[in-house]
Amino acid sequence: MITHTSGTTGLPKLVVHTARTMRTRLRPQLFMLGVMPRRETVAISIPFVHSRLFAAMALVLMKGMPTVLVNNHDPDEVAEFFVKNRPGLIEALPNSFLAWEGLVSDPRRPFASVKYFSSTFDAIHPRTVRRLLDSSRRRAPQFFQIYGQSEVGPAVGRPYYRRHAREMDGRCVGFALPGSAKVRVVSQNGAAVSQDNPGFIEVRWDGIAKTYHGEQERYDENVNGGWWRTGDVGYRTRLGCLHMLDREIDTIPGVGSSLEIEDAVLDRLEELVELVVVSGPDATAVPVVCTRDDEPVDPDRWRQATGDYPQLAEPVHIPMAQLPRTATLKTRRVELSRILHDRLQEQS
Repeated sequence: MITHTSGTTGLPKLVVHTARTMRTRLRPQLFMLGVMPRRETVAISIPFVHSRLFAAMALVLMKGMPTVLVNNHDPDEVAEFFVKNRPGLIEALPNSFLAWEGLVSDPRRPFASVKYFSSTFDAIHPRTVRRLLDSSRRRAPQFFQIYGQSEVGPAVGRPYYRRHAREMDGRCVGFALPGSAKVRVVSQNGAAVSQDNPGFIEVRWDGIAKTYHGEQERYDENVNGGWWRTGDVGYRTRLGCLHMLDREIDTIPGVGSSLEIEDAVLDRLEELVELVVVSGPDATAVPVVCTRDDEPVDPDRWRQATGDYPQLAEPVHIPMAQLPRTATLKTRRVELSRILHDRLQEQS
């Protein structure tokens, strides 16, 4: 199987998987489906050209689970679709869940039937997890967060319950999954890896892709003695939880974790529907904000919400539709940074 990757860090790549590597990637999630006490209707909202769709469909077909595919992401249409089909499990992109946050107060209660939410691709904002779990009317609903890539499949993960979500750390992406990959964090500078000195996250198992189609050298650049370098930086806690702080290419000197800042500020400002901190001129940390109905952010509320982060520049407000995004709705941070540079140069 040859499928594309999302291309957040530059040109997309064509990832080559064999029958063996694709089958291996199913092991951890087959275990997770095995602990479900009953068959549930599954709703899948993933681009149809992504390798994850084929893995997800293989899982539900093997288990004989009723399945519906979501091909219209408009929140109102999604609400109607879920009310009609009443899924017990929804797998969707993190940014799809983010876009659907407003449905938690919809009188139709589109998430009332959902026992399990599942998200791969990216770490998800804690605010989104809390709202989704609170919107379910099922007993003890769960949110499964899986960290992985097209090249490696699911690497680590963890479930969240309502009680956990109250204190959720969005940087904690989980623990090794049963039957899954080995994960390590390698120092960037020879010093011990820690929160203040994050290292390179690497993965090793027999589920890793075999090559990039037509770009073997590009593939080989990520292999280190059999370990696959994901391009993310982070650290592990004493309990073994992997914390992913940033993409290596998106790291801004003196900022710490841009993703951690985004989680915190989104929690404090409900009017924000997205926040992306990217590198601006002179490596400044520029927060790009998108708001509900494109309303301007109140300056006093912004200053109060970001008082812990004096390293942030003044926010740049743009419509959500203008965010450069991948096929899996990830923000293309490198491209967004370039757009900001061009805009500020025109203004000067």
